Amino acid sequence: MQAIKVPFLKPTDIDHAVRQILREYGAWREEPAKPPIDVDEIAEGCLGLTLEVDDLKARLGMPDVLGATWFEEGRICIDRSLEDKEGRFAFTMAHEIGHWQLHRPVFEMEKVTLPLFPSPGGGTATPAMVCRAMEGKAPVEWQADQFAARLLMPSAAMRSAARDAFGDDVAAIEGLDASRNTGVLIPPLRSLADKVIAGGRFTNASNEAMCYRLLDLKLVVDADENRARLI
Repeated sequence: MQAIKVPFLKPTDIDHAVRQILREYGAWREEPAKPPIDVDEIAEGCLGLTLEVDDLKARLGMPDVLGATWFEEGRICIDRSLEDKEGRFAFTMAHEIGHWQLHRPVFEMEKVTLPLFPSPGGGTATPAMVCRAMEGKAPVEWQADQFAARLLMPSAAMRSAARDAFGDDVAAIEGLDASRNTGVLIPPLRSLADKVIAGGRFTNASNEAMCYRLLDLKLVVDADENRARLI
């Protein structure tokens, strides 16, 4: 599969895109957006997209597909295997909204080369974006992941919840850096994530997603780093 070539986006560019959709969503609801962010409502209500849950694995013939977006039809589909996994479902939905917001303009400008899976003449329309469970992600997927994390766990709400959970001090965990180097989310970090989820009402965010968001915002640090900073 050939990945869509997308422009480089700085984290601040993605922050801006998320703030924009949250403002639009808040205006649509006539109240400020706050966790838990209802991504289904953003997709169907605010953006006017069609949302489906289907057996995408069978439909697209891909054993690891999680979600897909049809830009021209304004349609998002999530694989039914995620229906009973609220955190995974919400993140995948937010990821597809990220494609819609960030990458649809690329599609519009390059219709000659997109979609990724051109259908034969007269055939059924195929999705421009197909998102699969894979470890090494192309930039287009990384960008959508970053969008999803920011949409479900907005930075201002995260910092407020972290202050409520940890006080004014940054949370420090022994061995955090070593665990990150091995790709392991250690129990103390997962416990802190659960505390922030409960206190901040991030009820549709998974523990794993919250762990990475805490790390990304530097709301939790390695204890050795924290001690060195205080010396």
